[in-house]
Amino acid sequence: MKLHLDQLTDPHQEAERLAKIKKPSNRALAELWLAIGDHKQAKRHALAAYEWAWADGEPYVHRYELNKTRALLEQLGVDIPDLPPYDPDKDEKFPWEDDVVAAIEKLRAENEAKKVAEESKKK
Repeated sequence: MKLHLDQLTDPHQEAERLAKIKKPSNRALAELWLAIGDHKQAKRHALAAYEWAWADGEPYVHRYELNKTRALLEQLGVDIPDLPPYDPDKDEKFPWEDDVVAAIEKLRAENEAKKVAEESKKK
């Protein structure tokens, strides 16, 4: 990402303003802080970007952002966070899940009964 800091009157003030918005792009902010030369702020935003990109954990991550942020953390010399992997036990059941499972089991039983009936006709 090429930054044109010379086009900003006060890059530090602009970075602070952008950091205060509701959902900032932490990776972009980390790159801006790095370009300004503030490694502490760059690290803070890069770590926040990595946690966001991690999402629910492998394989349910924001892959592009995770890869870009990992490279940025490596450039900053920051250890890659060890975040928890995806845990399917934490997923909440949808209200209709039990009905779908029951319908599938019913169809399987019906198909099995048809197979048995067809085999007995052949004999």
